[in-house]
Amino acid sequence: MTSLELPAAVFAVLVVTWGVVLVRVRLAGRSLRGRAAALAFLCFATSATLVVRELRYAFDRFFGVPDLAILVASGTTIAGIASAVGFGLVVSGTKVRGVRRTWVVLAVVAAVEVSAFLLIPRRLDRPDFGYWQPTHPATIVFHLVNITCLTVAVVIGAVALHPLRRRTRGPLRVAVFLLWLSFLSFIGYAGCRYWYVIAYGFGFVPQGTRYATYGLVTEMAMALGVLLLALGGLVQAGANAVRWGRRLRGYRRIGPLWTELTGAVPEVVLGAVPRWFAGSLELRLYRRTVEIRDAQLELSGRVSPDRRACAGSILEEAGVTDPLALDACVLRIGLASPRALHPAETSAWSAASDLDDELAALLALDRALRDPVVAAAAERSLTPL
Repeated sequence: MTSLELPAAVFAVLVVTWGVVLVRVRLAGRSLRGRAAALAFLCFATSATLVVRELRYAFDRFFGVPDLAILVASGTTIAGIASAVGFGLVVSGTKVRGVRRTWVVLAVVAAVEVSAFLLIPRRLDRPDFGYWQPTHPATIVFHLVNITCLTVAVVIGAVALHPLRRRTRGPLRVAVFLLWLSFLSFIGYAGCRYWYVIAYGFGFVPQGTRYATYGLVTEMAMALGVLLLALGGLVQAGANAVRWGRRLRGYRRIGPLWTELTGAVPEVVLGAVPRWFAGSLELRLYRRTVEIRDAQLELSGRVSPDRRACAGSILEEAGVTDPLALDACVLRIGLASPRALHPAETSAWSAASDLDDELAALLALDRALRDPVVAAAAERSLTPL
């Protein structure tokens, strides 16, 4: 068996690509959106890997089937397009009927490619039927169907992700821009493939003429597209990792607040953490914020409107007018008050729009609760006149 040697640049691209794919698969989660995105990355990475000549020839020799790698690469490309389309339709809220129609079209494309593949004369000692049999009708059909399917997909992606159409910020903006550039590179790759099939298939260019230049340009366009796609996914994965770390730190920082409030109102704790729940930081954080807010609602209800007004006046005398300081003061009074038979009407919910904003609001509440001025105001409000 001959040894397999890959150029350093190709090896580096493959390492980055598969690293991103493994991260995406690991973080796919249980949602249909996450699984579709992970499957799309996995399929496109497999297809791009088998485009490399050295790996393609080794794959064929291992299974003993001439040009099997070309068929597998084409099939995984179609599967990746189907997954990407499914992801896009799920995100956009398109009806299931549209998803099924798209998959039916792609299934027909796959059937046509397999039929054409079986009709092409192929030999193990002559890999790549596109080079040895460029004028065979089945070769022309196979390549034109494959390239057209890929071209339609990347053009739609390039239009959908155009920077002027997407108003995103931060790391997501960088990721979307890199994905858009990758689609442009794939369009260049498809253009090279079209030129080769038409020029060689219909005899406009003699077989073998400028094939080395064509192969180099085509592989460079594919490698650049895959690298940009991987970097886009890596940027987004990095942003997700940073957000996960920030949430983990916040989850631990609100731990003392949760312990203090749930110790005073233990009935707000939602019971034992289910096993499937324990592995998700987001769900655990969401649960902790809900329990804190429920405890705050219960404790604030122990404070009468008159005592709340008294606490507000004391804070104003101390030069504190922040509504959050008043909420913290009322919470401090509630911690020192017995359970009320008729709780006062109150609200403990913030105006946070997402989990990260709610976490920031609770951290601010915790800081206000520990403020000496707030603690002194609560103590004065509890002192009988």
